[in-house]
Amino acid sequence: MKLKLSPRLAWQLPLLLIFLVCCTELELKEQDQQTVQDLNLSSRAHLSKELLDSTLRAEKFPKGNNGQGPDGPNNGNNGGSQESITAAAATLVNYAPQAAVSAESTFPGYSVLKIKDGSRNTTVGPSYSWANNHPAGGTLPESVFLKFGTLKNIERIDIYTSSGYALQNYTIQFRTTPTASWITLVTVVGNTLVSRSHTFAPVNLLEVQIICQRGPASQTVYGRLNEVELYGQPEPYAPPIGVENGMLVFNTLDDVDQAISYLEYKYDQYTDAFVSQYPGKTINELNDIEGLVNFNDEQPFIDFENQYGIVSLRSQLTSAEDYWMETTGGDETISPDPDETYMDEVEIRTIVNSYGEVKVGSTYYVFNSDGSYYEYVDTGGGGGGGGGCSTRECILKVLRDRASGQALPANVRHINSVMLILPECRYLAKDKGKPDNGTWRMKWKVKISTGEYRLWGHGAKAITKSWKKVDGKWKRRTANISAIVFGDIVSWADCSAQAAIDKDSGVKKKRRIQAKVSFYNSKAKSGQIKSYHSHDGYGNIAAAITW
Repeated sequence: MKLKLSPRLAWQLPLLLIFLVCCTELELKEQDQQTVQDLNLSSRAHLSKELLDSTLRAEKFPKGNNGQGPDGPNNGNNGGSQESITAAAATLVNYAPQAAVSAESTFPGYSVLKIKDGSRNTTVGPSYSWANNHPAGGTLPESVFLKFGTLKNIERIDIYTSSGYALQNYTIQFRTTPTASWITLVTVVGNTLVSRSHTFAPVNLLEVQIICQRGPASQTVYGRLNEVELYGQPEPYAPPIGVENGMLVFNTLDDVDQAISYLEYKYDQYTDAFVSQYPGKTINELNDIEGLVNFNDEQPFIDFENQYGIVSLRSQLTSAEDYWMETTGGDETISPDPDETYMDEVEIRTIVNSYGEVKVGSTYYVFNSDGSYYEYVDTGGGGGGGGGCSTRECILKVLRDRASGQALPANVRHINSVMLILPECRYLAKDKGKPDNGTWRMKWKVKISTGEYRLWGHGAKAITKSWKKVDGKWKRRTANISAIVFGDIVSWADCSAQAAIDKDSGVKKKRRIQAKVSFYNSKAKSGQIKSYHSHDGYGNIAAAITW
């Protein structure tokens, strides 16, 4: 019997045969070339860094998949994940939804946005995943990028591919700046799982690259990603902050504490990220890189100030100290060190303006370099005295320019540290030094500051800073440094009932490091608060606050 084809099948069958032959031929060619692609993996990663920066690649949202391509003739819509990933610990946050995503190529109808849509559905197909645009130029290896606007601390990456089409070979890399070299976190060869979780020591990163190198055994030319999750610890965030005439405005003192903690976190994150970008480098090599790239460890503070449009005390003191160190060689017999203000913590210098002013609730604080401050409560009606001021602006100007003994405006009190010190014990005291050996200089401080001086930084701290002589001039440079503060504090009321404190920063590659113990309404006796400072270029210092 002669088989008679329907008119519809008569024209569809030749097309189907052509499609199957072409797909088989393309797949065989891709398999033949796979060894060459694997050999070129390292250079391919370098190419992605130099020429394929994700900021230049926007997703085009291509339309019109006609059933051919990544899914093949039979896409096997069998939905769900073949392998499960243990749910992330409750303390971890998936930061992937915050990232901007892009890909080197995307098959028509698919979208790279699928990898961060929050769905772990591993069904194969354009409704659920991204796939590279083969054969129209998107030949493996192909990269997918997740890029953040600020550094994120990540310790786990989970990936979900398509059921029945697991990604066999892939590499996960990160970098800390848009132009930095890529650093490999994970390399996987011969994978058969549809979902995998990768954990590692926490890294601070700006961008993640997933290089899809080889697809499933049945279709090696296509890489697929259904979802990518990037997990890290919850990060501190800045509280609500307003701005009034060039000064920051906080709702409460707790918000001030939160802002300080946020800045401490951002500083550590930024400096740790810089060091991690150059693994295996010696301190001298790292110092050379710092000069070449103009690394500034205070960049997080600069970003914070720019965000709110303020000129901070930090910016003034940092510039003044740099100039002083460069021109005098750190010789205080020539001129005093401009850094020697009682406000030692750079985070606190960042939240006050160049006049030392900040507002909390309805109270204005104006800090002075002699260890005192003014507290002005705005009652809404201005004030009198002190030159007859009747406006906030006038009162603040009087406080900025006030001479010793000059009458205070109304609603203002002057808190002088000398008047608040009891004979037996103190809640405000410090010791400091800046020794050098001709090549390295270690500036150190240890202090206690509690009670009404809460805005100065409450508790006890030890601070270590590193400087190096470069071309005959002192420059801030990274070294292996540490700080420890320890000892005993006593009760506020009668200087008894001791309690021990102890905080060790650990040894880290930084320009500045601090060990901090926070507490209120406590004091210390002479010699009871001690510190230890180490610097691998200079040596060690042990100190104690005495009077």
